[in-house]
Amino acid sequence: MWRRIANIALVVVIWSAIAAYVTFSALLVRRHNQEQNVERLSIEIVDSTASGQLITSQRVREMLLDRGIATINTNIRSVDTQAIREMICKEGFVDYVGIYASYSGTLHIRISQRKPLLRFMVDGYNCYITADGYVFRSPERAALYIPVVSGDYSPIFESGYEGRLSDEIEASRVECLDSVRIVGRQRAPILERQEFWLSRRKAVRDSTIEDRAERKRLNRYIDGHLRDCKRALEGVEAQQRAVEARFERKVERYDELNSLLDFVAKTQSDSFWRAEIVQIVATTTSDNRLSLMLIPRSGNHRIEFGWLENCEQKLDKLRTFYDKVAVTRGWDSYKMVNLNYADKIICTYKDEN
Repeated sequence: MWRRIANIALVVVIWSAIAAYVTFSALLVRRHNQEQNVERLSIEIVDSTASGQLITSQRVREMLLDRGIATINTNIRSVDTQAIREMICKEGFVDYVGIYASYSGTLHIRISQRKPLLRFMVDGYNCYITADGYVFRSPERAALYIPVVSGDYSPIFESGYEGRLSDEIEASRVECLDSVRIVGRQRAPILERQEFWLSRRKAVRDSTIEDRAERKRLNRYIDGHLRDCKRALEGVEAQQRAVEARFERKVERYDELNSLLDFVAKTQSDSFWRAEIVQIVATTTSDNRLSLMLIPRSGNHRIEFGWLENCEQKLDKLRTFYDKVAVTRGWDSYKMVNLNYADKIICTYKDEN
């Protein structure tokens, strides 16, 4: 029994010692943090790649200096980490910012960048888009070596927009529903007027007016008002259809843009196409469809890719052309390579008129 009591007492003493040590250590750390100044600033871009950086540690230091946010020789508890985080996160290409201080007095700032799939440089636009459809503006002093989309293609978002494409299309859907609802409110007073004139026509029909000419005049007068009501209702329906048609067209353009992102992602996942395709010229055809022209790294020719339907078959045809035809005559011999024909490729030589 005494041995059991001794064992229990030993366990209590050991755990008490551990608790005292933890409490004492926490007090020491707290006291240290209260007195510790920032002696060093460590800025790490955690996902740097060979394609380049959109933000650098030097740029972050300049931003801190421009905003007047104190770090070095400032008490760790006094550093405004929230202001630092908000300042960096205002750059749309920043996905996450982690800030913490080490015991040695080093303030660590870890920044994760978004990974853009392409750079959008069509008329009035200069932004990046990620594979999952996040849009952010192009930084002034940085660039990545990724495919560039140029041309006269007009995307679904306004210039300067930052955010997800899905959020933009959802906002358009809500706007469409609100517009249809607002336009639909015009129906109630029109239907009331229509009901009134229908009741007047019934009253004339049931009346004891014996003058045929007067009865006819009243009916013409009432029918005129009923026609006005019908035209007004048709106008409301036309407005609603127009709003819905604009939204449907925006959805089509949204799907087009997603198809473009899928196409670029497909080419970037292949080492050959990733190295070969450096620019994509996107245009809108007369029938409001997205059409592409590819600018390759090798040779001086252009590739008329056309619509994005059957893009895998088109890329296979182009690869076959490079492997079996262009190598024999020379890649610089061609001016244009057209992939818009089934089961064949139409080429234009440089020396042809």
